[in-house]
Amino acid sequence: MLEGSIMLHRPSGRQDAVQPGDFIGLANYLDGNDHTTKAEVTSQSKVLSVPEAVLQRLEKERPDLFNALNRVIAAKLRERSPDRSISTGVLAQPVTRIMKSPVSSCEGNTTIAEALTLMQERKIGSLAVTNHTGKLQGLLTFSGLAEAAISNGAKPTDSVLDVACETPHIVDSGTPLWEAQELLKRQHSKYLLVVDDSAPTGMVSESDILRVLISRPSILANRIREADSMKELISLSARIIEAAVDAQRSNHLPSDAVRLLSETHLIIQRRAIELTLRWMKRKNHGAPPASFAIFIMGSGGRKEMLLNPDQDNALIIQDVPKSERENVREWFNRFTKRMNRNLARVGYSLCPGEIMACNPQFSRSLKEWKAEITKITDLPTAKSARWSNVVLDFDTLYGDNTLTSELRRHLLSEVGKGHQLFKLMAEDDAEGKPAIGLFNQLVTTSDGQWIDIKRNGLRIITDATRIYALDTGITMQNTSDRLEALLRAEKLSKDFKDAIQEAYEELLDLLLTHQIEQHRQSKKLDKLIDPTTLSRQSRSTLRMAMRAIKRFQQQLQGDYDVDAY
Repeated sequence: MLEGSIMLHRPSGRQDAVQPGDFIGLANYLDGNDHTTKAEVTSQSKVLSVPEAVLQRLEKERPDLFNALNRVIAAKLRERSPDRSISTGVLAQPVTRIMKSPVSSCEGNTTIAEALTLMQERKIGSLAVTNHTGKLQGLLTFSGLAEAAISNGAKPTDSVLDVACETPHIVDSGTPLWEAQELLKRQHSKYLLVVDDSAPTGMVSESDILRVLISRPSILANRIREADSMKELISLSARIIEAAVDAQRSNHLPSDAVRLLSETHLIIQRRAIELTLRWMKRKNHGAPPASFAIFIMGSGGRKEMLLNPDQDNALIIQDVPKSERENVREWFNRFTKRMNRNLARVGYSLCPGEIMACNPQFSRSLKEWKAEITKITDLPTAKSARWSNVVLDFDTLYGDNTLTSELRRHLLSEVGKGHQLFKLMAEDDAEGKPAIGLFNQLVTTSDGQWIDIKRNGLRIITDATRIYALDTGITMQNTSDRLEALLRAEKLSKDFKDAIQEAYEELLDLLLTHQIEQHRQSKKLDKLIDPTTLSRQSRSTLRMAMRAIKRFQQQLQGDYDVDAY
């Protein structure tokens, strides 16, 4: 809309006023949905009609338009996503339960020199800025002071309100923690001020919320850590559904719920390894003859495991003298075979591709692992690119973390050499297509019934973020963490990142709910969704998510010169 005013009447009963510069009627362009909203012209207006082909071309030519449409996609996904409010659990508590109070503050006429001294004396990173009656005027942070002094040439005698104050994000005292957490993430903010009648009464940070989540007692997790036999651990691991349901109920974001569920998986696997080590001693095989690390790859390395992950693990052995290698190798061969069998017994099926520590290919010394990574980065192949799309998401599961850290340091130094590996990894990703067709309709498998949410959705997001992260030197493994890091590194715009994140949350929520329901019905767990079982709104949201994923894959292919096929 160029001029005038229009009121949109949505089927839900909601009414939205359209402002000049807003889009009208994007539903069909974005997700192939029929128009269901009535547009009422409330004053003389002028609109610009843009043919679909022209808009597609302009998206490619104009990054600002591309980002504007991503902003619309993210907003529509939030609007159409199911209600993820939390009524029970720790995140249902009001912010007053954890906020820091009273709030350290200063008046607006305080000089920046005085404010800096006050922050240093109190060892705090921010100050609420108020007027003489105590009403909130703004927020002062160390970064705001630095920008004022270094970038804007502010003088020590300038007042904080004039040169260094920023607009704070505020909530009232009754706001639940899950809403505060959502606001912090969406605004990319470190602090929220809690206000009562325009006066600051407390402050909440993301670390405050994280601290209360971490401190939550988990009876199941504690029992798993104390399991005294494989029989007991098998019994406890069968209760993983309890951890999944609790994680979903107590976390606003599906990605946070899945991360918490993954932590339970990791506790089970670590205890299985500890019991295997104990078995080795009882059978007179002794303690490990060298320092080692078991590292976990794929969804485990990213902490994105759902209810039925298989095994993706490997072994790093500390480099030892040649005279000791045979004995060391014999001990670890026996150990890893037993370990992988035990992990299978507690519910983690053997990897079909044999990406496991008992496979000699995935049981190497640190020197051998470094050599393998150098070989892959120097002379990449399609096979090694597929291998990289699984193995290069790794984290310590058990053992000496310095070995894993050294291997990651070597990886990041080596992948910086070549664009070719990333191109091949992007080509491997291109074998999976978002489940959206030419006319923006959902595309099912060849039998016409299912959508593979992992292969045709989630994996495309994780593949793209992995490639961009490795190419940028980002050390994070988790997909959400990588997206945030790519935003900070200016590899993704905020609007594009938000659209991808919302699509990712939608698919995770859909898949976790699907698997919990399958478990309740004693069905075999899978990642296949029948779209005909979804409500009309859920299908529309799924189309919108797939549209965002398609845009992400297209950008990846363009950046790494991959021919779309």
